[in-house]
Amino acid sequence: MKPKFVQVKNYLLNLFEREQFVNGRQLPTEFELMDELDVSRNTIRKAILELENEGIVNRKHGSGTFFTALKEEKSSSGGLIGLGNFYFMDYIYPEIIRGIEDTLYKSGYSLVLANCNQDYSRELASIQRLVDQGIKGLILEPSRNFLLDKEHPMMRLLGSLKIPVVATHWGGANTDFSTVTINDKQAGYQAVKYLLDKGHARIGMIYKNDVQAACFRYDGYCRAMKEAGLEVLPELIVSYDDQDEARDKNQGYICTEELFYKSGKNVTALFYFNDNIALQGYEALKELNLNIPDDISVMGFDNFHHTHLVNPPLTTFEHPKYNLGKWAAKILIDEIEQGERMMPMELIFEPVLIERESVKDLTLQ
Repeated sequence: MKPKFVQVKNYLLNLFEREQFVNGRQLPTEFELMDELDVSRNTIRKAILELENEGIVNRKHGSGTFFTALKEEKSSSGGLIGLGNFYFMDYIYPEIIRGIEDTLYKSGYSLVLANCNQDYSRELASIQRLVDQGIKGLILEPSRNFLLDKEHPMMRLLGSLKIPVVATHWGGANTDFSTVTINDKQAGYQAVKYLLDKGHARIGMIYKNDVQAACFRYDGYCRAMKEAGLEVLPELIVSYDDQDEARDKNQGYICTEELFYKSGKNVTALFYFNDNIALQGYEALKELNLNIPDDISVMGFDNFHHTHLVNPPLTTFEHPKYNLGKWAAKILIDEIEQGERMMPMELIFEPVLIERESVKDLTLQ
């Protein structure tokens, strides 16, 4: 659990983005923030002091605290910024990359991509090539990031770099580099709470067990089930890993069939850790002659652009794709132009539920 003042700081950064604060706009008062967040005045003041030291807000005695925007991007000679991604450059990544590239372009930087397509033998080499090309900073989402420890070759390579590194979807255990991520534990918790409130108790989950976002969403699933007094049953959980996916991309389909075989079809709702595998699950459920949502309710995550077109439209969570990329680039530029190693920061987006038609309310029966 992060210190409370850090949580308040992240809340304010999200507020500035969500409400599109302009230069000179006044923040809520300390007392309003105390009531809203249920924390002490000292905690609020400590968070605001951090933001003031970073040039994001300005306190005026007797008047209040005002947004002054992130530090103005200094004129720069530009240069190359590397982007390392273990996955294919599809699904949600084009929009993330667009956010990165738009932001870098405004500051005179150019983006160079290194995609290893889940080929571990070339992942380290791809990053080293970027470094050899003279990149000034690196934005990275490493493969199997839930399994990385201090002795992993990836961590040793990153630790040896003399350039700033900003990670995406890799918060929590990553304390060495700044990161922009999503509150994935809250997302999993919120998804299962939503299904529980709709009267579901036999809730299955399918997730990827070597990716931090997926594992954190599973943690949230477990917490919600336990809070409801429900056991986390092995027959309702199916996971896969990066190597499974490298062999066959249809893990959502495969795992859905496996879950229904294990559970004896005794399940009323499924939470897929992302929309990609949820859409594959739709196909498996169709072949199992199950109707969504009458026979089985389904939830995903990411608000992938196809999810409102399927039948029925998928209930999911918004992924701040463009903004996640934009903020990763902003933080990296700040660290490059600071000229010295900064204290790593973590920017966390909160999950936002998008209700559609794939979940049945059993309480109405």
